[in-house]
Amino acid sequence: MKVIVIGCTHAGTAAILNLKKEHPEIEITVYERNDNISFLSCGIALYVGGVVKDPQGLFYCSPEKLDEIGVTTKMKHDVVDIDFQSKKVRVRNLNSQGEMDDAYDKLIITTGSWPVFPNIPGIKLKNILVSKNYEHSNNIIAAAKKAETITVVGADILGLNWLKPFARKGKKFHC
Repeated sequence: MKVIVIGCTHAGTAAILNLKKEHPEIEITVYERNDNISFLSCGIALYVGGVVKDPQGLFYCSPEKLDEIGVTTKMKHDVVDIDFQSKKVRVRNLNSQGEMDDAYDKLIITTGSWPVFPNIPGIKLKNILVSKNYEHSNNIIAAAKKAETITVVGADILGLNWLKPFARKGKKFHC
């Protein structure tokens, strides 16, 4: 049986590791659009705040570890179309821009969520940053060094976690 996994942050990685543990014979191919996997985005505030000194502590798996258990991981690959009837995906290599098709018996989609940006004035300014992945966390760290005031939009539990690191760094903030 061939399984394709689209997306490999926490949910994708957990699905793969559990599937391989229960069924080591299954062939799994992962398509991930980023250049890393298994990033624990819930720890971004800890990383930005300096509690987590080594960002590698926010990753618990790697393509090399998946390769050791027989998983093929295609980094910087974006699934651009799914044909559910014929059980095929169309994949774009983000480095070469070449495209290919791949077939599956079972499909796991773990693409996560993405913030909704309201259509308000200023939403596209350069210092409006998203907090979802490792690249974003590094952008936030760089921008926060220069910022005097920081506004956090989306004050759920993850949004509230931003208050402590910014306060410790002496930043004024709004939530």
